[in-house]
Amino acid sequence: MTPRSSNINRIKFLHLLISLIGLSLIGIEIYLNSKNTSLCKTEACTLVHIFDNYGVLNYIGLAVFFYLFLVSVLDILNFHLGFFLKLRTYLLFLSVMVEGYFIGFQTWFLNTYCQYCLILAFLLFLAFFLDYFYPEKEASLLSIKKEKKNQLYKIAILGFASVVFATWLVNVSLKTLDLSLPILIYKEDCIHCKEVISYAKEKNIKIKLYPAKDVIPLMRIVNINSVPLLLEKVGDKILIIKGKKEIEIWFNEKYGKNIKKASLSKKRETDITKKKNTYKNKEEKEVQPEKMRLFIFKDNTEESGVCTIDKPCE
Repeated sequence: MTPRSSNINRIKFLHLLISLIGLSLIGIEIYLNSKNTSLCKTEACTLVHIFDNYGVLNYIGLAVFFYLFLVSVLDILNFHLGFFLKLRTYLLFLSVMVEGYFIGFQTWFLNTYCQYCLILAFLLFLAFFLDYFYPEKEASLLSIKKEKKNQLYKIAILGFASVVFATWLVNVSLKTLDLSLPILIYKEDCIHCKEVISYAKEKNIKIKLYPAKDVIPLMRIVNINSVPLLLEKVGDKILIIKGKKEIEIWFNEKYGKNIKKASLSKKRETDITKKKNTYKNKEEKEVQPEKMRLFIFKDNTEESGVCTIDKPCE
């Protein structure tokens, strides 16, 4: 076996190994998703799944790696694959360009990385560079001439860099939230926010504070335009409560057993009674997911105690 043929076989087997790893990872991920779990446990992975509008990214990836695997097997068996090798080059070319968007999206928009996504991106890049060093087949109508192939690789690399840069130019950063404690989103000039913060301190309720300006993209996504806004993880869902009045009622119902009893006005006691069934959440008993609701209240400053985020709070 000549050094050249040995090098060819090495590249063929590396292509096979890369495609097999990618195919296996995606197959396992699809199976785990059907069981409501995932290979990737990071917050970034969860966010990527949320923004996958139609839930097809894994299936597209499965199709790509299946094609790479099939071509690699046939190539090792020395089938004549002029057209299919050319198609593999174009497929890897497009994959690198698309990865530019995915990596830019994670870098500039999510500000965190999906480990599972990065592993697949690395496999595609490795296959892309191996394809560059793959020996040219005999010239035919279906083969890619070396000059054209070099241009493809240059365009792919420049395209990848351009897409990453473009996502930086037009990105809206989405700050991830730590839901280990209840989160209060507030504005500096919001008197209602200050009253809620004071109420929490008085009752020794631990909360995390996030300025509204840091999470505006998130608020736009859920179509909320006012503060104070409380987010709290209950079971496997997130409870959203808007307005000073409603937040204080929730605090009293949820944490009432752990704080000193405070005297409430007659009106407040009536409000608590009316909403008791809605907010009921005993500390000793885990809230069942099916009983969870998303609480969004009317944007009425006088009624609920809120301030609009893009206007001065009067």
